[in-house]
Amino acid sequence: MSRAELIPHVIGLGGFMSRFKLRTSLCLSLLVLMSAGTVRAATLYVNCGAKEGLHSIGAALQSLQHVPGPSTINVSGACHENVVIQSLDRITLNAAPGASINDVSGGNADTVQIATSQSVSINNFTINGGASGVDCILGSLCYLNGNTIQGATGNAGVNAAALSRIFVSGGALQDNLFGINAQNGGGVWAIGVLIQHNQQGVNLMSQGLLQTDATVTANVGTGIFATHNSTLNCSGCNVTGNGTLGIILRRNSTARFSGSPVITGNTGGGVLLSEESSALFAGPPANVTGNTGGLDVACAASATTAKFATTNIGGGNTNCVEPIDP
Repeated sequence: MSRAELIPHVIGLGGFMSRFKLRTSLCLSLLVLMSAGTVRAATLYVNCGAKEGLHSIGAALQSLQHVPGPSTINVSGACHENVVIQSLDRITLNAAPGASINDVSGGNADTVQIATSQSVSINNFTINGGASGVDCILGSLCYLNGNTIQGATGNAGVNAAALSRIFVSGGALQDNLFGINAQNGGGVWAIGVLIQHNQQGVNLMSQGLLQTDATVTANVGTGIFATHNSTLNCSGCNVTGNGTLGIILRRNSTARFSGSPVITGNTGGGVLLSEESSALFAGPPANVTGNTGGLDVACAASATTAKFATTNIGGGNTNCVEPIDP
Protein backbone atom coordinates (compact mmCIF):
# COMPACT_ATOMS: atom_id res chain seq x y z
CA MET A 1 0.00 0.00 0.00
CA SER A 2 1.38 3.40 -0.97
CA ARG A 3 1.77 6.32 1.48
CA ALA A 4 -1.09 8.13 -0.26
CA GLU A 5 -3.35 5.10 0.17
CA LEU A 6 -2.34 4.67 3.82
CA ILE A 7 -3.23 8.22 4.97
CA PRO A 8 -7.08 7.86 4.85
CA HIS A 9 -6.86 4.61 6.80
CA VAL A 10 -4.77 6.27 9.50
CA ILE A 11 -7.18 9.21 9.70
CA GLY A 12 -10.16 6.84 9.96
CA LEU A 13 -8.46 4.87 12.69
CA GLY A 14 -7.78 8.09 14.59
CA GLY A 15 -11.46 9.07 14.39
CA PHE A 16 -12.48 5.64 15.65
CA MET A 17 -10.02 5.91 18.55
CA SER A 18 -11.36 9.38 19.43
CA ARG A 19 -14.93 8.08 19.52
CA PHE A 20 -13.79 5.08 21.55
CA LYS A 21 -12.08 7.32 24.10
CA LEU A 22 -15.14 9.60 24.32
CA ARG A 23 -17.49 6.67 24.91
CA THR A 24 -15.11 5.17 27.45
CA SER A 25 -14.93 8.52 29.24
CA LEU A 26 -18.74 8.81 29.33
CA CYS A 27 -19.08 5.28 30.68
CA LEU A 28 -16.52 5.98 33.38
CA SER A 29 -18.35 9.20 34.30
CA LEU A 30 -21.60 7.29 34.67
CA LEU A 31 -19.88 4.68 36.83
CA VAL A 32 -18.51 7.43 39.04
CA LEU A 33 -21.97 9.05 39.30
CA MET A 34 -23.51 5.71 40.28
CA SER A 35 -20.91 4.96 42.94
CA ALA A 36 -22.23 6.09 46.33
CA GLY A 37 -18.78 5.56 47.78
CA THR A 38 -17.36 8.16 45.39
CA VAL A 39 -20.13 10.71 44.81
CA ARG A 40 -21.43 12.43 47.92
CA ALA A 41 -23.39 15.19 46.20
CA ALA A 42 -24.79 16.02 42.79
CA THR A 43 -26.27 18.91 40.82
CA LEU A 44 -28.68 17.88 38.06
CA TYR A 45 -30.60 19.89 35.47
CA VAL A 46 -34.10 18.96 34.34
CA ASN A 47 -35.83 20.53 31.35
CA CYS A 48 -39.39 19.25 31.30
CA GLY A 49 -39.93 20.56 27.78
CA ALA A 50 -36.95 18.74 26.28
CA LYS A 51 -36.85 15.44 24.41
CA GLU A 52 -33.28 14.62 25.38
CA GLY A 53 -31.41 14.56 28.67
CA LEU A 54 -33.30 14.66 31.95
CA HIS A 55 -36.85 15.76 31.18
CA SER A 56 -38.65 14.72 34.39
CA ILE A 57 -38.04 15.30 38.08
CA GLY A 58 -38.78 11.63 38.72
CA ALA A 59 -35.91 10.55 36.47
CA ALA A 60 -33.54 12.90 38.26
CA LEU A 61 -34.61 11.57 41.66
CA GLN A 62 -34.10 8.01 40.46
CA SER A 63 -30.47 8.78 39.63
CA LEU A 64 -29.95 10.04 43.20
CA GLN A 65 -31.15 6.88 44.96
CA HIS A 66 -27.62 5.99 46.06
CA VAL A 67 -26.20 9.51 46.43
CA PRO A 68 -26.34 10.63 50.08
CA GLY A 69 -26.35 14.34 49.22
CA PRO A 70 -26.74 17.20 49.58
CA SER A 71 -28.02 17.20 46.01
CA THR A 72 -29.72 19.86 43.91
CA ILE A 73 -32.13 19.51 41.00
CA ASN A 74 -32.60 22.67 38.92
CA VAL A 75 -35.86 22.53 36.99
CA SER A 76 -37.19 24.45 34.02
CA GLY A 77 -40.41 24.10 32.06
CA ALA A 78 -43.82 22.65 32.88
CA CYS A 79 -43.42 19.22 34.48
CA HIS A 80 -46.50 17.01 34.10
CA GLU A 81 -45.90 14.30 36.69
CA ASN A 82 -46.63 13.26 40.25
CA VAL A 83 -43.36 13.47 42.14
CA VAL A 84 -42.52 11.06 44.97
CA ILE A 85 -39.49 11.76 47.18
CA GLN A 86 -39.09 8.73 49.42
CA SER A 87 -36.20 7.87 51.76
CA LEU A 88 -34.01 10.61 50.28
CA ASP A 89 -32.29 13.23 52.43
CA ARG A 90 -30.88 16.69 51.71
CA ILE A 91 -32.61 17.21 48.36
CA THR A 92 -33.29 20.67 46.92
CA LEU A 93 -35.60 21.36 43.97
CA ASN A 94 -35.09 24.83 42.47
CA ALA A 95 -37.48 26.28 39.89
CA ALA A 96 -36.31 28.42 37.02
CA PRO A 97 -38.71 31.32 36.34
CA GLY A 98 -42.08 29.91 35.30
CA ALA A 99 -41.34 26.28 36.21
CA SER A 100 -44.30 24.22 37.42
CA ILE A 101 -45.25 20.75 38.63
CA ASN A 102 -48.66 19.60 37.45
CA ASP A 103 -50.78 16.68 38.67
CA VAL A 104 -51.53 14.00 36.07
CA SER A 105 -53.61 11.73 38.33
CA GLY A 106 -56.86 13.67 38.11
CA GLY A 107 -56.62 14.55 41.80
CA ASN A 108 -56.13 10.98 43.01
CA ALA A 109 -52.45 11.31 44.00
CA ASP A 110 -50.41 14.07 45.61
CA THR A 111 -48.64 16.32 43.15
CA VAL A 112 -45.54 16.13 45.38
CA GLN A 113 -45.28 13.55 48.15
CA ILE A 114 -42.34 13.51 50.57
CA ALA A 115 -42.09 10.42 52.81
CA THR A 116 -39.46 9.31 55.34
CA SER A 117 -37.10 12.01 54.07
CA GLN A 118 -35.12 14.66 55.90
CA SER A 119 -34.34 18.20 54.76
CA VAL A 120 -36.18 18.38 51.44
CA SER A 121 -36.47 21.93 50.03
CA ILE A 122 -38.80 23.00 47.21
CA ASN A 123 -38.28 26.55 45.97
CA ASN A 124 -40.25 28.95 43.74
CA PHE A 125 -42.50 26.51 41.86
CA THR A 126 -46.12 26.77 40.83
CA ILE A 127 -47.62 23.46 41.99
CA ASN A 128 -50.99 22.63 40.47
CA GLY A 129 -53.67 20.12 41.46
CA GLY A 130 -53.42 16.75 43.15
CA ALA A 131 -55.04 15.34 46.25
CA SER A 132 -52.52 17.51 48.10
CA GLY A 133 -50.14 19.91 46.44
CA VAL A 134 -47.28 19.00 48.79
CA ASP A 135 -47.77 16.11 51.22
CA CYS A 136 -45.07 15.75 53.89
CA ILE A 137 -45.55 12.50 55.83
CA LEU A 138 -43.97 9.78 57.96
CA GLY A 139 -41.58 11.89 60.00
CA SER A 140 -40.26 13.96 57.10
CA LEU A 141 -38.75 17.45 57.35
CA CYS A 142 -39.81 19.73 54.49
CA TYR A 143 -39.00 23.32 53.50
CA LEU A 144 -41.22 25.21 51.04
CA ASN A 145 -40.02 28.63 49.91
CA GLY A 146 -41.81 31.04 47.61
CA ASN A 147 -44.17 28.52 46.01
CA THR A 148 -47.68 29.04 44.71
CA ILE A 149 -49.64 25.87 45.54
CA GLN A 150 -53.14 25.71 44.13
CA GLY A 151 -56.01 23.54 43.00
CA ALA A 152 -55.56 20.60 45.41
CA THR A 153 -59.13 19.37 45.71
CA GLY A 154 -58.74 16.15 47.74
CA ASN A 155 -56.96 17.49 50.82
CA ALA A 156 -54.70 20.51 51.11
CA GLY A 157 -52.23 22.73 49.38
CA VAL A 158 -49.79 21.77 52.15
CA ASN A 159 -50.34 18.68 54.30
CA ALA A 160 -48.24 17.62 57.34
CA ALA A 161 -49.00 14.30 59.00
CA ALA A 162 -47.49 11.52 61.09
CA LEU A 163 -45.01 13.66 63.07
CA SER A 164 -43.73 15.49 59.99
CA ARG A 165 -42.68 19.16 60.01
CA ILE A 166 -43.13 21.70 57.23
CA PHE A 167 -41.60 25.19 57.15
CA VAL A 168 -43.42 27.39 54.63
CA SER A 169 -41.89 30.75 53.79
CA GLY A 170 -43.60 33.18 51.43
CA GLY A 171 -45.76 32.27 48.48
CA ALA A 172 -49.47 31.55 48.31
CA LEU A 173 -51.80 28.65 49.11
CA GLN A 174 -54.98 29.17 47.15
CA ASP A 175 -58.01 27.48 45.63
CA ASN A 176 -57.47 24.23 47.56
CA LEU A 177 -59.82 22.24 49.79
CA PHE A 178 -57.65 23.36 52.76
CA GLY A 179 -54.78 25.78 52.42
CA ILE A 180 -52.94 23.98 55.24
CA ASN A 181 -53.81 20.69 56.90
CA ALA A 182 -51.84 19.41 59.91
CA GLN A 183 -52.91 16.23 61.69
CA ASN A 184 -51.71 13.24 63.70
CA GLY A 185 -48.86 15.17 65.28
CA GLY A 186 -47.89 17.01 62.09
CA GLY A 187 -46.75 20.60 62.41
CA VAL A 188 -46.51 23.61 60.09
CA TRP A 189 -44.58 26.85 60.54
CA ALA A 190 -45.97 29.34 58.00
CA ILE A 191 -44.20 32.70 57.75
CA GLY A 192 -45.16 35.42 55.30
CA VAL A 193 -47.68 33.19 53.53
CA LEU A 194 -50.93 34.24 51.85
CA ILE A 195 -53.73 31.68 52.43
CA GLN A 196 -56.72 32.64 50.32
CA HIS A 197 -59.74 31.41 48.34
CA ASN A 198 -59.65 27.89 49.77
CA GLN A 199 -62.75 26.06 50.95
CA GLN A 200 -61.18 26.38 54.42
CA GLY A 201 -58.00 28.26 55.18
CA VAL A 202 -56.41 25.98 57.80
CA ASN A 203 -57.46 22.64 59.31
CA LEU A 204 -55.73 21.32 62.47
CA MET A 205 -56.80 18.05 64.04
CA SER A 206 -55.50 15.22 66.22
CA GLN A 207 -52.60 17.16 67.75
CA GLY A 208 -51.96 19.25 64.67
CA LEU A 209 -49.76 22.32 65.16
CA LEU A 210 -49.59 25.66 63.38
CA GLN A 211 -47.31 28.56 64.21
CA THR A 212 -47.88 31.48 61.87
CA ASP A 213 -47.99 35.14 61.01
CA ALA A 214 -49.86 34.35 57.78
CA THR A 215 -52.66 36.30 56.17
CA VAL A 216 -55.71 34.02 56.08
CA THR A 217 -58.33 35.77 54.01
CA ALA A 218 -61.33 35.35 51.71
CA ASN A 219 -61.68 31.62 52.26
CA VAL A 220 -65.13 30.18 51.60
CA GLY A 221 -65.55 28.73 55.10
CA THR A 222 -63.64 29.18 58.35
CA GLY A 223 -60.23 30.83 58.34
CA ILE A 224 -58.60 28.49 60.92
CA PHE A 225 -60.24 25.41 62.46
CA ALA A 226 -58.51 23.49 65.28
CA THR A 227 -59.88 20.40 67.01
CA HIS A 228 -58.86 17.31 69.02
CA ASN A 229 -55.95 18.66 71.09
CA SER A 230 -54.51 20.85 68.37
CA THR A 231 -52.38 23.95 68.92
CA LEU A 232 -52.42 27.34 67.21
CA ASN A 233 -49.76 29.99 67.81
CA CYS A 234 -50.93 33.11 66.00
CA SER A 235 -48.12 35.67 66.24
CA GLY A 236 -49.08 38.72 64.24
CA CYS A 237 -51.39 36.79 61.94
CA ASN A 238 -54.23 38.37 59.99
CA VAL A 239 -57.49 36.41 59.77
CA THR A 240 -59.88 38.58 57.82
CA GLY A 241 -62.90 38.42 55.56
CA ASN A 242 -63.55 34.69 55.71
CA GLY A 243 -66.94 33.25 54.79
CA THR A 244 -67.90 31.91 58.23
CA LEU A 245 -65.95 32.37 61.46
CA GLY A 246 -62.39 33.60 61.63
CA ILE A 247 -61.12 30.93 64.06
CA ILE A 248 -62.77 27.92 65.73
CA LEU A 249 -61.18 26.00 68.63
CA ARG A 250 -62.80 22.73 69.68
CA ARG A 251 -62.16 19.63 71.80
CA ASN A 252 -59.28 20.60 74.07
CA SER A 253 -57.49 22.73 71.52
CA THR A 254 -55.44 25.76 72.51
CA ALA A 255 -54.45 29.05 70.93
CA ARG A 256 -52.04 31.84 71.81
CA PHE A 257 -52.50 35.23 70.16
CA SER A 258 -49.54 37.61 70.31
CA GLY A 259 -47.82 40.26 68.21
CA SER A 260 -51.00 42.31 67.66
CA PRO A 261 -52.93 39.92 65.41
CA VAL A 262 -55.88 41.19 63.38
CA ILE A 263 -59.09 39.13 63.34
CA THR A 264 -61.79 41.17 61.69
CA GLY A 265 -64.47 41.19 59.02
CA ASN A 266 -65.28 37.49 59.31
CA THR A 267 -68.88 36.40 58.75
CA GLY A 268 -70.25 34.52 61.74
CA GLY A 269 -67.86 35.88 64.36
CA GLY A 270 -64.19 36.23 65.20
CA VAL A 271 -62.99 33.48 67.59
CA LEU A 272 -65.21 30.68 68.90
CA LEU A 273 -64.06 28.39 71.75
CA SER A 274 -65.95 25.25 72.72
CA GLU A 275 -65.53 21.82 74.33
CA GLU A 276 -62.87 22.71 76.91
CA SER A 277 -60.66 24.70 74.59
CA SER A 278 -58.65 27.71 75.70
CA ALA A 279 -57.06 30.86 74.32
CA LEU A 280 -54.59 33.43 75.60
CA PHE A 281 -54.65 36.95 74.22
CA ALA A 282 -51.19 38.14 75.15
CA GLY A 283 -50.05 41.73 74.78
CA PRO A 284 -49.74 43.98 72.94
CA PRO A 285 -53.51 44.08 72.35
CA ALA A 286 -54.99 42.32 69.34
CA ASN A 287 -57.50 43.85 66.97
CA VAL A 288 -60.41 41.41 67.28
CA THR A 289 -63.27 43.64 66.19
CA GLY A 290 -65.83 44.11 63.46
CA ASN A 291 -66.75 40.47 62.93
CA THR A 292 -70.34 40.16 61.77
CA GLY A 293 -73.03 37.65 62.69
CA GLY A 294 -71.52 36.74 66.07
CA LEU A 295 -69.27 37.82 68.90
CA ASP A 296 -65.68 38.82 68.32
CA VAL A 297 -64.64 36.27 70.97
CA ALA A 298 -67.27 33.72 72.00
CA CYS A 299 -66.94 31.17 74.79
CA ALA A 300 -69.34 28.23 74.72
CA ALA A 301 -70.60 26.82 78.01
CA SER A 302 -68.40 23.71 78.05
CA ALA A 303 -65.52 24.81 80.31
CA THR A 304 -63.74 27.06 77.84
CA THR A 305 -61.39 29.88 78.85
CA ALA A 306 -60.13 32.97 77.02
CA LYS A 307 -57.58 34.73 79.18
CA PHE A 308 -57.40 38.52 78.70
CA ALA A 309 -60.25 38.41 76.17
CA THR A 310 -61.92 41.18 78.14
CA THR A 311 -58.88 43.47 77.96
CA ASN A 312 -56.61 42.56 75.04
CA ILE A 313 -58.87 42.26 72.00
CA GLY A 314 -58.98 45.92 71.04
CA GLY A 315 -62.49 46.66 72.20
CA GLY A 316 -64.28 43.77 70.54
CA ASN A 317 -67.34 42.18 72.10
CA THR A 318 -67.16 38.94 74.05
CA ASN A 319 -69.17 36.79 76.44
CA CYS A 320 -66.04 35.21 77.95
CA VAL A 321 -65.42 35.61 81.67
CA GLU A 322 -61.88 36.31 82.75
CA PRO A 323 -60.54 33.10 84.35
CA ILE A 324 -59.32 33.37 87.93
CA ASP A 325 -55.80 32.07 88.47
CA PRO A 326 -55.58 29.56 91.34
